[in-house]
Amino acid sequence: MDNFANIGKAAIIQSLGIQKNYTEVIETTVDAIDYSITACSTCKYKAIINTFDENSKPYADACASCASCPHKTLIQKNVYKKIYHNEKNRYGYRPMLKANAIKLFLLLHFYHPDNNGIVYNLEACELASVIGCNVRTVWNNLKVLEEYTYISYSKNEYGLINVILNDYENYYLPANKGGRGFLVMSKELLTKLNSTDSLVSLRIFIRELLSLDSPELKGVASVDYKNIRDIRNTLPSYCKPSVIKAKLTKNSDIFNVTFKDDVVRFEIDKAYIPKNQKAYVHEKYVGILQNFIWEFNQNVAYVNSGETVSAKFSSFFNINTSVASYKLMKLTDIEIDDIASLSLHYSYEIVMNALSVVYKEYYMYEKTVNNLAGLMSTIIRAQFNNLKKAA
Repeated sequence: MDNFANIGKAAIIQSLGIQKNYTEVIETTVDAIDYSITACSTCKYKAIINTFDENSKPYADACASCASCPHKTLIQKNVYKKIYHNEKNRYGYRPMLKANAIKLFLLLHFYHPDNNGIVYNLEACELASVIGCNVRTVWNNLKVLEEYTYISYSKNEYGLINVILNDYENYYLPANKGGRGFLVMSKELLTKLNSTDSLVSLRIFIRELLSLDSPELKGVASVDYKNIRDIRNTLPSYCKPSVIKAKLTKNSDIFNVTFKDDVVRFEIDKAYIPKNQKAYVHEKYVGILQNFIWEFNQNVAYVNSGETVSAKFSSFFNINTSVASYKLMKLTDIEIDDIASLSLHYSYEIVMNALSVVYKEYYMYEKTVNNLAGLMSTIIRAQFNNLKKAA
């Protein structure tokens, strides 16, 4: 079981239940021209602005003239903008899951999925132990996850489970290609979620983890405020305010929850702030990469002398080369740090596949690579484009 995992936000939101559509009014303060001053009283541009439609050319020309006027005076003005939220259109739809199915779906991501989202040779008894349920519950929820198209799975002749995380390749796509990002979760945080008995609390807490990782909060905030009405929009209709408050008043190891009237204040434990989770994962990747490079260079000597090498290096040594021997891989600390950042943005498996391409096409022939991270990003994007074309 890995110490951390990347889990697609769209799939998480679907599993929790798609939020009811709603309209949000956003208030902002902007600088605006004060047309009540004496200098504007006889100005033709003011008359045009008061007369013509906002989408007309005379209106636009008049606004441009006013913006450059040396006599203008600016005032603060409140502007209100309506934003319509439709999660079904944004994230797609699958039926929501019950508590053990949610926990199992999250857990499957911690067993080292490959580039295609395939997880191999899982034991039902181990999954049950981590979640805190019985083996039969695991099998029942695997069926639910497959029926609702979150995963596909099979059991081999030894009773071990192989799983495909169906949307895994989409986790790392940019937004303009259908990607909706992913949540970085540590094993410790997963353990805390698994100890959450209430389905209502589980849904709310995972939603809050996503909220704190939103672009608006940039993963650095430790406190978030939610109106009870907004929380209800994300939950089934039976979850009345009294039910929500009753569930959230119970102690949590992830959030400190307090109430003021109809507003809920969530303060996350600093260890689980999204930015801190990512920093922790980044440092782990740096250590993993340093160890990988050291082991790789040890294996170069073995493969050049005709010995068998570890399977984890097979993608680097699987070429017929006219070069006399395989080369050592010499990466700087900065390059390793950059690769760790890429691993956080995509996944370790995807990034290592790109590194193997660089090794076979550049390092083997002693070609200069000035921007390793940039080259690897280009390779990864090309691979994603090919996948989308194939689909």
